[in-house]
Amino acid sequence: MRVTCSLTLVVVHRKELYLTNDEIIKNLVAPSSKECLDFTRADKKEPSNHYKLNEDISPYNLFLYLFARFGKPNGMLSLFREEDSDQLFHWHYSLYIGKYNIEIMCATYKIEIFAPTELIFDKDECLIFLKDCIKDIKNYSTEVKEKRKSIENWEMIINPFARIQKQINLLLNEIEHLNEEVPDFNHSHIDKDLDTETFNKWSNLIEEISAKVFAVKCLTPVYIETFINFIIKILCKEEYKNNPELYNTMIRENINIKIQSLHQNCIGFTNSIDRNDDVFKKIYTIFNHRNDLLHGNFNIKQLKYGEVGFIKKMPLFKKISSFQEEMLTTAISSGNIKDVLQNIDDVQMFFRYLLLDLDDNIRNQVVILLESYSIGWNSSKNMLGVLFGNNLVDFKVS
Repeated sequence: MRVTCSLTLVVVHRKELYLTNDEIIKNLVAPSSKECLDFTRADKKEPSNHYKLNEDISPYNLFLYLFARFGKPNGMLSLFREEDSDQLFHWHYSLYIGKYNIEIMCATYKIEIFAPTELIFDKDECLIFLKDCIKDIKNYSTEVKEKRKSIENWEMIINPFARIQKQINLLLNEIEHLNEEVPDFNHSHIDKDLDTETFNKWSNLIEEISAKVFAVKCLTPVYIETFINFIIKILCKEEYKNNPELYNTMIRENINIKIQSLHQNCIGFTNSIDRNDDVFKKIYTIFNHRNDLLHGNFNIKQLKYGEVGFIKKMPLFKKISSFQEEMLTTAISSGNIKDVLQNIDDVQMFFRYLLLDLDDNIRNQVVILLESYSIGWNSSKNMLGVLFGNNLVDFKVS
């Protein structure tokens, strides 16, 4: 139950009468926000220190204690706070004992305390004081039980789709940057011997591009399947959400079946999935190529980089080349940039196709979730949510 009273309380002088933490905590009160503001305007604050704590203390437990004992935060920062998780400070309590006040403010990465030196001398004492406050929660068990009902508990998780999308974008940017340094290889560029240093530089450059292209090729099918699984997780019908066995069976289906069944197993789709649409055919092709890559299949068409004829053991080259060009062409063939960029374009078109087929309101919610790096899972409600914006900041109060 919240305690309110005027600021004319028993005056405490620590220098004259030493108070233990238990005594300080017992006599703390949380006046109304207006009384706190009046006190601030009166400019009667005693000398205080500023402490910043970011470890060895649970903001959750500390808030639960203060909330159970004093009610909603009464500090100025909470008074003007918007109802949004994107805040500099999330909650702020102004606590008083006599003419002294203790300000407790919680940001994303730390707890900041302003406390008079008469009561709390240094950072170690401050940490002990806060821990003693949390221990005092045992005296408010009834209030704590009631206040817990208003707290939603979420598990903070990394968005697997946003993570893969970011990784692919980073690789594509690196490939584009490296590709700008590669010359346009044709016979006219190397009709004479290259010096070793230049050849090694070009060769290493192309090998690096090839490795990054290969990485994108391997990630692209994962990117697609993560998108599909994300859609299913968000939009699957209640019979799947409430039946883990049924849900797991659906999620383990072949990718073709999962895509074709989206409109049947999920809410929000306005039309059925046409498996014969070119948008989907291109996606299935990407998955077929994925199998060749990951399982080491010898797909001759994909591995081909040139042709040569033989009469017994005598080669008949269909194109005059050089050793350098042969080596570099082989490397380039294993990392075809045009193909991988086309694959990404096809994937983006596929994503747009599915999203545009969703009801407008549902699509807007899905897009917000897809673009959030960090999301939350509420197990009691069996739902995902966006907990914070993508841009978190840290700061300090002087």
